[in-house]
Amino acid sequence: MTKPTLSDDCLCGRSQLFTFKTKETITVDRVELERLLALLNSCLRGLTFAVGNSIFPEALKIYLSVHSSAEGDKALTLLSPWCDTVPEALQEISEGLDEAERVIEFILAASAGVRND
Repeated sequence: MTKPTLSDDCLCGRSQLFTFKTKETITVDRVELERLLALLNSCLRGLTFAVGNSIFPEALKIYLSVHSSAEGDKALTLLSPWCDTVPEALQEISEGLDEAERVIEFILAASAGVRND
């Protein structure tokens, strides 16, 4: 893959993947946008898997709290912060990736069939 560069003084160093039209506007190659969407989808699948499997630490937390022992109490102390923060953080990340995916899909759909002659 070609690594984008931002050198304006040399045509050989200019990006073929995107172009800056103004400070607020960037033209992105459709292939790169589709690649970005594929990466987001891959991340989203991974997060969905992680969120779905967060039931195991939660179940372990319940098990350890019911079956009290010195080692179990230590493990519960270590596990509780994870159970209190990670599932919610994973959900927030998942929602952000969902939104990014929707934006890119909207851009791809809106640009389908549009030609710049």
